[in-house]
Amino acid sequence: MRNRLALLIAGALALLLGACNTQTQAPGGGEAQKSKVTVSVAFPQRDLAPQGLSPQGVPRSAESAEVKVYDSQNQVVNTVTLTRDNPGAIIVLENGNYTFEVSVKNANGTEVAWKKEVHDIQSDTYLLLVPKAILGEAWLSHNAFVLNPGETMNLRLWVVEPEGSEPNYFPLDDYEVTYAVGTCSAQDCSDFAPTTAATIVSEQKTGVKIAANNVSQNTTIYVRATVTGLGPRPSPGADPQITTLVRYSQAITVAASPSSGVGVALDLNPPWVYLDSDSPSYGAQVPLNQPVTFSGGAQDNETGIREVKVYVNSEELTNVQITPTYSQGNVNYQVDWQFSFTPATPGRYDIDIVAFDNAGNSYRSYTYVQAQ
Repeated sequence: MRNRLALLIAGALALLLGACNTQTQAPGGGEAQKSKVTVSVAFPQRDLAPQGLSPQGVPRSAESAEVKVYDSQNQVVNTVTLTRDNPGAIIVLENGNYTFEVSVKNANGTEVAWKKEVHDIQSDTYLLLVPKAILGEAWLSHNAFVLNPGETMNLRLWVVEPEGSEPNYFPLDDYEVTYAVGTCSAQDCSDFAPTTAATIVSEQKTGVKIAANNVSQNTTIYVRATVTGLGPRPSPGADPQITTLVRYSQAITVAASPSSGVGVALDLNPPWVYLDSDSPSYGAQVPLNQPVTFSGGAQDNETGIREVKVYVNSEELTNVQITPTYSQGNVNYQVDWQFSFTPATPGRYDIDIVAFDNAGNSYRSYTYVQAQ
């Protein structure tokens, strides 16, 4: 889309600039030299497929852009209005320094993007104005509400412009975000305090991934997103200012770990095993002669995980990779595992994943795939 948009703008500019001289001066040289300035704003193209890329800086709701030109005395010397159908205009200016202010509005006349740029005009010039989108609202979303120790959760961050309804189109370059995990009791989470019940594994502008830790009792946590970007005008006539939105996720419960005493203890509880969501589903059909990969984790909060074994059609695999994720001393309480095998003949492949703890207890997880 960007190539297509660039070609359209370049073609239009060639026609506009081709009909104009580089500089103008009155006979006798009495007037100041003037130059033609072509200003343009790249409006998002709504006729593209949903996966099409939107130009940075202009939200999808943009309908028009007002461009004001100020001279060195901060006086308005020209104003033009650009639209989707007419995204460019030519302004004739005396050579010198100018401030170009662009205000982008939606169909209701609400400002959704803005920027000021200073340019020294000494010859014919083309300016593609790239405003900053204005923050309207932000929120976090997630599909699960309970985490067991060692489990992870992805939370998505959504940002929209004022009156916006399509968060997929807000330019990522136009805001910054930081995340934190904590607890709170106030309805607005004003008493938010950091917690160790969960840890941030990775974070991006599009969201954050957290992992639950061991807790002695069920703990309710919240994820906080602090989003910083350009805010609406504080008052008419004032420039938009940097603003910050602080938003919290819905409540997430980190489940308590099984308790373990100090001294003589009898471990009769088996470990537990789980498959990652990207592993083949139960009864999935898989192709012949191509590796089939499973991954997941195992946990035992009492004596720890000793080993994980995998059997495919009753034959033990020797390529199981074990990675400890939570250990104390030489005891691995949580591990990640991964293995793969290549089905060579059509048919059903029964898979048993068995985790053993250090007390001799075991837990067997069963699944199967159909090769064809």
